Amino acid sequence: MRPALILSHRAPPVPKFFKKESLTLDHFLTRGRVISLYRQILRSTKGLDKHDAQELRAWARSDFERARHETDLDKIKALLSSGKHQMHNLQSSITLAHAKK
Repeated sequence: MRPALILSHRAPPVPKFFKKESLTLDHFLTRGRVISLYRQILRSTKGLDKHDAQELRAWARSDFERARHETDLDKIKALLSSGKHQMHNLQSSITLAHAKK
């Protein structure tokens, strides 16, 4: 008779994305808007001096990272609105700077 094979290993760990609560539809859609705003801000730095563009990207990243784990939908929407306003101000400043050259 042959001895039975004994499995002594554990099951693989559960991936992190399964442990998190699933997003509501509003959270999912708002997340897309936030990512879109971030990309717009990054695109608006093209054509600037290398140092200035790098500084603006770092500023944008730090602002987005600060609010990364926010879950309150109303606060996220307020931050998104504020970010859009800041982006429009940034684009206006960039346009004026290019016009003066």
